[in-house]
Amino acid sequence: MSLFHVTDFSFLHVYDHGIYILIRQENFSMPDKAPCPFCSPDPKVIKAKNEFWYARWDRFPASKGHMLVIPFRHVGNCFDTTPEEKKNLFEIIDAAKKIIDGKYSTDGYNVGFNVGRVAGQGVMHCHVHIIPRYRGDTDNPHGGMRGVIPGKKDY
Repeated sequence: MSLFHVTDFSFLHVYDHGIYILIRQENFSMPDKAPCPFCSPDPKVIKAKNEFWYARWDRFPASKGHMLVIPFRHVGNCFDTTPEEKKNLFEIIDAAKKIIDGKYSTDGYNVGFNVGRVAGQGVMHCHVHIIPRYRGDTDNPHGGMRGVIPGKKDY
């Protein structure tokens, strides 16, 4: 039986059937974290923009015409945006609504932020959801965004 020292290795993977794989540190690199999907947007996806924000179609829309408004600067949530970013936000929200209204016959909108994982934020880069609503898309729209908390929609 052969013995060896494993401190020169980054990873030791043991398969169920007893096969070991060792990967040397110098032969393995891994990024610190996955790249942010909202940083450095492809210019082709930008539908409206100003100096601070851009609007794009949501890749996983909750309804027809769902758009996202995203700051160019990487910032985790809306509370950490600068006063200048806050001041310029509604210019792009209004532009996004105009684009949606030009393409779809909407009956209403939900507009909002998810801040933190417990609130449903999946990408930790600030973004505003502009979600068109359509008559009949839910049985009872009363309560709107309150519906994200079970039992709180009706009051």
